Amino acid sequence: MSIMTSLYPDRLGFVTGSFELAASISSTVGPLLGGFVYQNHGFAVASTIPCVFNLFASIGGLIFLSPSVLCDQPDSESEDSPPPKTDQARTTFSSLFILPVVLLGMFLETLVSMIVNTIESFYPNFYSVEFDKQEGYVGAVLAIAGLMYCIATVTAGFLVDKEVPRKAMIFSGMGMMIFGCLAIDPRITKSSAVWAAIMLSVIDFGSGLTQISILPCLIVQYQYRTHVSRATSSCQMSGLYRAAYFTGAFFGPVIGGSMLEFMNYRNAYMVLACVLVANLTILVAVEIIYPHTIEIPLDRQGSYENLDSD
Repeated sequence: MSIMTSLYPDRLGFVTGSFELAASISSTVGPLLGGFVYQNHGFAVASTIPCVFNLFASIGGLIFLSPSVLCDQPDSESEDSPPPKTDQARTTFSSLFILPVVLLGMFLETLVSMIVNTIESFYPNFYSVEFDKQEGYVGAVLAIAGLMYCIATVTAGFLVDKEVPRKAMIFSGMGMMIFGCLAIDPRITKSSAVWAAIMLSVIDFGSGLTQISILPCLIVQYQYRTHVSRATSSCQMSGLYRAAYFTGAFFGPVIGGSMLEFMNYRNAYMVLACVLVANLTILVAVEIIYPHTIEIPLDRQGSYENLDSD
């Protein structure tokens, strides 16, 4: 992702959405193909095919990715922008963590990823127990929810590139996740199995909308406040974004399993909804008290003026 955002610094939505789309499709199709190949051709073939694909992907990357995409390459706006005041942000990794906006973005990405993975860790058991459905039916519901996430990534990437306000997309996505968590349990809404499946798709769509909007905000904010090039900011923020995502993906199933040991499904969904509401409230309060913390206005993204003077 760092290389791709450096290649296309002016199409962050397209890059982020495409990357997440590819990752989602591969995560869905890969296990299905792997199981089919293993069942019909054995372990040796099943383990050789991924190695061959990785080899071709590596060769293709060496051929089609230009060496000019290094993180310190100047971007198209550098001619109209003053030279950087300091090189600290280019050389010191710890400088990534001195900005509250970076910490806020990493926390938000980790939280959203953690909640989605928490829900998906116990959703199969919840769905099969509450509605007495077979594993194949549950698998189809999860596949549809994954498809909705893919649609959300493409939609969010398109909207980001069309300069739709990113904070509005983040707030909308989190609102969809909150609604899904509150409405998914049939004991709360007297719902059916179809409704519970739809609510899982709503949660996944909201998470995709939120996550794809976070990275462009981080890249622009970091470039604005540290005076580095767009390519440098893209490289550094993309790495942190993926680290935050996988941190949430790691803790999500652990938290999901622990929650089910001490509470029922309804209480688990309520707790997750309350966490999202609290986080959304914090984001709104921060944006009201400290304007431009989440998103810098479009007419100021090419400027290096100090936002704190507002």
